[in-house]
This record gives sequence, structure tokens and C-alpha cells, in this order.
Amino acid sequence: MCEGYVLRGNEHVTFGVQAVKKWLGPLWWYTLILFCVQRAGDVINAFVGLYLVPKYVPQSELGAVLPLAQIGGALGLPLAILSAPFAKYLNTYATHGEVGKVKSLLRDAFVIQGVAFVVLMVYARFFMPMVFERMRVQEGSLGMLVVTCGVLGSFAPVFNSALQALKKFRPMAICGLISAPVRLVSMIICMPIRALSGYFMGQIIPTACNIAITLFGLRQLLGPGVKAEPYLRTDWKPMLRYALSVSVIVIVGTLQSTVEGFVIRHRLPDVESAGYYIISRFAELGSYAGITISTVMFPLVAERHERGDNPVRLLWETMAGSLGFGLLLAAAFYFVGARILGLLPAWREYVLFAPQMALLTVLYALRSACSCFSNYEMACRRFGFIWYVGLTVIVECVLLYGLTGYSFFAPWLSKETIEWMASLRAARLEFLMGMMVWASVIPLAFMMLQLAVRHMRYRRCVGNADSC
Repeated sequence: MCEGYVLRGNEHVTFGVQAVKKWLGPLWWYTLILFCVQRAGDVINAFVGLYLVPKYVPQSELGAVLPLAQIGGALGLPLAILSAPFAKYLNTYATHGEVGKVKSLLRDAFVIQGVAFVVLMVYARFFMPMVFERMRVQEGSLGMLVVTCGVLGSFAPVFNSALQALKKFRPMAICGLISAPVRLVSMIICMPIRALSGYFMGQIIPTACNIAITLFGLRQLLGPGVKAEPYLRTDWKPMLRYALSVSVIVIVGTLQSTVEGFVIRHRLPDVESAGYYIISRFAELGSYAGITISTVMFPLVAERHERGDNPVRLLWETMAGSLGFGLLLAAAFYFVGARILGLLPAWREYVLFAPQMALLTVLYALRSACSCFSNYEMACRRFGFIWYVGLTVIVECVLLYGLTGYSFFAPWLSKETIEWMASLRAARLEFLMGMMVWASVIPLAFMMLQLAVRHMRYRRCVGNADSC
């Protein structure tokens, strides 16, 4: 479709690509572009996750793939906490045209990442052996790769946020386009040597390439033509307040994903933890729409909020789009999931987990919608949702580990309580996933309630300005 103009009197009416872009608006236009690019890469990622990894990683270690990746994210938690205020203020400075502060912020990000990597490597030398013992895998050089993957994965969003803040969606699309092929080639080369180490090399190399592409996209900003300006002198207090608030969110999210993956691997037999890995590769498709929409939504919401506008319509669109896509996919898996798992020999052993695949897709959709809400609130510098999300996650984690390891509490609890906990048979995938779904439904219900209360207050203010 070409671009052009039709002359009507003194007006120029656009048609073609520009007309579609105008009709969709910036949120859905760039979401569509990124979605197409990222989904093209997901075809390769699906091949990696559903064929290449099961081919080389034995069932006895397959269930450890996701928990080890989550452990790496937990090790990079301090960097993830720092990346949140960096991302927010990159957007703020870019919105106000303060490119000198953007340059200083990115420069400091490099320094912090380097120092953190050294510290985490020393710490992991003593911490990781206990993890590998519970994951039932041999360590070797895997510890260093897990830490490297965690560090890069935790702080890479800072560089991606710079592209978001400056609305450089083209380099973001390039990153999405090449990361999957690079990952595939890396794993094909490395996994035959040692499966798990090759898997993490396949995560590290594309992340490093994406950072390099991001820096190339920001070369004019980082070059000598832009003078770095100090930002801590005036902004360290609001940045600290923002970091403290966001740190709770990051800690809660990391705690949830790490404990869930760890419990599934630690408490369940190999076949169930391996089955969870296989169905999660399908189920995570339900979160793709929400992830893509949130990527575009955050800078748009932050910019409109800084201007004093009300961007709540963007929130409703993103939550409805992410939740609707995920639920439709879950319905499809409910009816044809068993047939899909029966297509390849590597999957057939896990056909019995087809119902859990549909349920896990619902879980991803719920969390994708919750993520849209939390990103929206953080873009508007509101953190009231932290208390109920944090409380729900803490209760979930305590129950997951407590009910699956109830024998630990035998000296302190009554015999009747221990017998009741044993009767639940919590150490099975159906039970654990049911708790995980409820731990996602409850925060989403509170989020809907919070939006409803806010809407009623807004209508009351519009009807009676004196009450505001």
C-alpha cells in the first residue's frame, strides 16, 4: 500500500499507511509493528523451546531450565530495582528534551552494571552450589552463565527504556527481529556440547547483541555532540522515593516467579516439572499481546501524565487487549491442547498435562493484564496497588512452600494440623497451579475495584467541582 494525498479544496487528505496510522493511533500502530516483528521471532523461539531444548536436555534436567533462569533474575534483583527509576527518569528527561541528563543516566548505568556483575559473581560462588543441589543438576561452569544471564537480563531494560523514552521504535523492532535467530544459532552450536550451559549461552548472546544495537541507535545521544548534564543534584530525592516504591514491586514480582519455579522443580517429580516446562512454552503465548502493548503504552502514558492529560483510556485498551487475547488462546488450548501435544514424540509424554496448559494460559493472561495496570500506575507515579499485590504474593509463597513441605513444621504444629496439610496432597502440579491462578485473580479484582472507585470520584468531581 502506498502513501499519497487526495486534494479536496484546501485540505490534504492522507491515505494509505499514514491514514491507517492516524486511525489506529500511536499506541496500536506501534503495537502492531512490534507485535508482527516479535511474533516472527517467536516462531524461532517456539522451535527452540519446544524442540531444541527437549531434544538436548534430558527429562531429569528439563524442569530445571526455568527455575535456574528465575534464580538468575533473583541474583540480578538489585539491578532490576535500579533499572526502574532509571527507566522512568529517562522517559521524563526525554519528554522535557533534557538529553544531557539522559546521557549521564546511561553512562552511570554502565558503571553500575559493571560493578554489580563483579559483586554478584563473588556472591554466587558461595550461593549457587546450594541451588544446584536442590535443582538436581551438576554445576560446572553453569553458575557463571546463570549469573551473567541474570545481570544482563535485569539491566538490559534500562537501554531498552532509553529507546522507548525517545520513541525510537525502529531499533526496538530490529532487536526483536534478530534476537531470535541469534539465539537459535547460539543454541545449535552450544547445546550439543553441554545442554544447560548452551541454553544459557543462547540467552546471553542475543541480550548482549540487543544492548549493542541499542547503543548504536543512541549513538548521536551518547556522542561528543551532546554534553552530559548532572541530574542527582536536583533529582536524587524523587528518584530515591520512586526507587523505594518500585523496589517493593520488583522484589514481589521476583519473589513470586522464583518461588513458584523453585517449588515446582524442588517438590515435584522430574516428569511433572518437565511437563510444566513444555506446557509453559505454549501458555506464555497468552502474554505476548500484553507484553507488546505495555512496551508501547508506558512512554505514551508517562508523556501524557507529564503534560497533565488523563491517559486512562490507554489503560482500558491495553488491559482488554491483553486479557482478551490470552483467554481466547486458553479456550483454543482447552479444546485442542491434547492434539497439539500429541504432534511430536518429544511432547507426547506430556499429553496428560493438556488441561493444565489451558489453565496456565489463563494465568499468563491474568498476569499480563495486571502488568498493564501496574506499569500504568508507575508511569503516573502512583503506587497504591503495592500493598494488596505484595500481601497476596507473600501469602501465596508461604502457602506454596509450607503446604508442600509441611513435614518441616511437624515439631511446632499439632498432629491434626499436619494430617490436614498432608490430606491436601499439595505436591502436585494441579494444586500448585490452582493456587497460582488465585494469586493472580485476587490482585486483578482489587485493581478493577480501584479503577471503579477512581472513576466514581472523577464523575463526582465533574458534576460538582466544589467536592474535589
